[in-house]
Amino acid sequence: MAALLAIVVSGSTMAGATTLGVTMIPPVAFTQLLHDRIAEHAKSRGVAVQFAYAPERAGDQQIAQVRSFIDAKVDALLVMPVDAAANATITRLAREADIPLVYFNNGPREDWFPGRVAFVLPNDLVAGRLQMRKLAQMLDGTGSVAILSGHPSHFGSVLRTQGVKEVMREFPNLRLAAEAPADWDRAKARAIVAGWLAQGMSIAAIAANNDEMALGAAEAVEAAGIPAGRILIGGVDAIPDAIAAMQQKRLAVTIHQDAAIQGAKAVDDALALIRHEPVQQYDWAPFELVTDRMSTAHFAK
Repeated sequence: MAALLAIVVSGSTMAGATTLGVTMIPPVAFTQLLHDRIAEHAKSRGVAVQFAYAPERAGDQQIAQVRSFIDAKVDALLVMPVDAAANATITRLAREADIPLVYFNNGPREDWFPGRVAFVLPNDLVAGRLQMRKLAQMLDGTGSVAILSGHPSHFGSVLRTQGVKEVMREFPNLRLAAEAPADWDRAKARAIVAGWLAQGMSIAAIAANNDEMALGAAEAVEAAGIPAGRILIGGVDAIPDAIAAMQQKRLAVTIHQDAAIQGAKAVDDALALIRHEPVQQYDWAPFELVTDRMSTAHFAK
């Protein structure tokens, strides 16, 4: 795979135009929403954007993309990390080049970073807590729960799972039946849940770290001939497919992660840092609970 796949999306080709270099997970489902919101907001600000993509755990590839952006003299870097082990190198390269760096959606968790470094992050711990608290209420605090997690090295996955388990500890009659990483992937989640069901495992609810895995779980439940709603399934992100599944009663809950807010904040913070203006170093984006008892029209936009 090429080290750099770049696409200018703003339409601005004027000499001296501000250019942002964005490296991120390939745009699929929620990452597609993030990609599009960054592109749209940058265009509204008259800023050029170049995108590069790297799969999860491809830290060396993302480092190579950052180096290429620096060599191309972009004005700021926007990074959605694909490998926590690469973050320190990416931060160092940006500092050495004196280029503003904005981590978005995921990033290092440290008390303070010197230089022009900022973070636009959702509070993933809150997402896990919101998801599990609603599932616990729907279960009347009793039953067996399975967890589908993302990549073990991904901060968001770790924190969402931690939030789920924190809430479970508040309900003595909730039991952890199974836990497995499905790498954010629908097909992997479907295979894992199908295996659990084939073993005859008793599961009252499945808490998935994202909607893609939740949808995979729903597909496995349906394939096993289990009626929709008998196993409560929760996801995170409120992607359009998940909203449709909730309207069909295939998912019980999801957590809205606002791609528009994250994309806009990432671009605006980068532009402020380019101007050497102060920004909130940790710029938190909110989560919002979505259930089938709520109007999902807003989240389906």
